[in-house]
Amino acid sequence: MLMHIVLFTFKTPWSWASIEAIDAERSTRAHPNYIDEIKGWTCGRNITRRHIAADFVVIGMFEGREALESYIVHPNHQDGVAKWKAIADWQVVDLELASDFTQNTGLLSLFNQLA
Repeated sequence: MLMHIVLFTFKTPWSWASIEAIDAERSTRAHPNYIDEIKGWTCGRNITRRHIAADFVVIGMFEGREALESYIVHPNHQDGVAKWKAIADWQVVDLELASDFTQNTGLLSLFNQLA
């Protein structure tokens, strides 16, 4: 099982007051309705005002690398990519949950059972 994490930071002058930001958010929230490879999905706005904070996050769960790769090229995902590319920069991290390099504890120890 893979966890796909994306942190978006608005480019100047974009913000949540921008219709383009609302459109990109709406598109991202709808991905699970169109992309079967998504096995779990969380996305949302950052609620803190810190200079090092991103503005929006996506956390997706995928059965493996092939599913993640199918998601990445899916037309619905590519539509969202185009919307975000116009208004934000982002960073991506993909974690393999059943790995010697990933630790899941506390409430997130449930991920250990998915591997």
